[in-house]
Amino acid sequence: MNTGQDRVVALVDMDCFFVQVEQRQNPYLKNKPCAVVQYKSWKGGGIIAVSYEARAFGVTRNMWADDAKKLCPDLLLAQVRELRGKANLTKYREASVEVMGIMSRFAVIERASIDEAYVDLTGAVQERLKKLPGHPISADMLPTTYIEGSPQSPPTAKGAVQKEERRKQGLLQWLDSLQIENPTSPDLQLTVGAVIVEEMRAAIEKETGFQCSAGISHNKVLAKLACGLNKPNRQTLVSQGAVPQLFNQVPISKIRSLGGKLGASVVEVLGVKYMGELTQFTESQLQSHFGEKNGSWLYAMCRGIEHDPVKSRKLPKTIGCSKNFPGKTALATQEQIQWWLLQLAQELEERLTKDRNDNDRVATQLVISIRVQGDKRLSSLRRCCALTRYDASKMSSDAFALIRNCNTSRIQTE
Repeated sequence: MNTGQDRVVALVDMDCFFVQVEQRQNPYLKNKPCAVVQYKSWKGGGIIAVSYEARAFGVTRNMWADDAKKLCPDLLLAQVRELRGKANLTKYREASVEVMGIMSRFAVIERASIDEAYVDLTGAVQERLKKLPGHPISADMLPTTYIEGSPQSPPTAKGAVQKEERRKQGLLQWLDSLQIENPTSPDLQLTVGAVIVEEMRAAIEKETGFQCSAGISHNKVLAKLACGLNKPNRQTLVSQGAVPQLFNQVPISKIRSLGGKLGASVVEVLGVKYMGELTQFTESQLQSHFGEKNGSWLYAMCRGIEHDPVKSRKLPKTIGCSKNFPGKTALATQEQIQWWLLQLAQELEERLTKDRNDNDRVATQLVISIRVQGDKRLSSLRRCCALTRYDASKMSSDAFALIRNCNTSRIQTE
């Protein structure tokens, strides 16, 4: 089996990004418990981003602002601007473009969402290694880097000071163990990758004011997992050697691609909870339960091996807009649905036209998703058709034609 240690991949994730965008615009919000809310009419608005100061009080995303204030009375709220009756995220998208532009100077990047991107550092690491001979890597080149699984002794005390001491101790142990004269050493390559990511994150903060976290490993899955281990404004290196111990404590649902149906099925069918437990099954056993492709992927993944490439992409693959209508605000008539489809289509027309002008590309498919009241899924139903021209009235009438027969209520919309 190819162990997949020939690549260096990172995931960079902006820390509570929407909050940072608001704090840059209004410095009064810095270092205070604050959150970003959409739509104030219902329970003070829905929270879509939370500062770390507010998280300490138990405030989380998807909470109503009124409920969050009960947990944190001093919570400061920044309101997402509205346009045509819905949230206008332009400010955050433009900030994201700033960040992605800086990252792409360093290596090949694949934008994963508005606030995170994968980075393939393999080529950049090889270039850097040519300049490295005789110059060992020092701890001050990795000022915010944690080495997962190092030091191996369990922590004796908690607190920020102790955590930083352990970080330094683990880092020094790791640096001492590196084969600095062997450019093919996977651990050395990861370490050089971590140095480049430190430089990338410092450049992002210097040029935009935004802080971010990162994970560095040999593939996307491990990089994403690593990124979440030490936040905010820190980065974590996960080597192949750290995988068995780490996977013994990582729930299956926390692994990229296993947060949904497949992950739930693995837990239920095999009676396991942690990723490391999958190593007890043979590849053919996993294939018999989950199909040839998924079985092989699981067999490799539970050993920390995954080959999905980082695809060069600074731009989103899709452009979309949506609006929720909770509780009593649920849409009840054909006229309301048609009016809101037009509002969404007008935003879409604007953004598609700008994208065509900026990036010289054209969208070809229109997709509409609706969620029926009471359904917990992201969408109850999805339909699509050809997108022939960037025209809001045509897009909205096409969208309505796709869903008009999907009315599940007893009220007729004819």
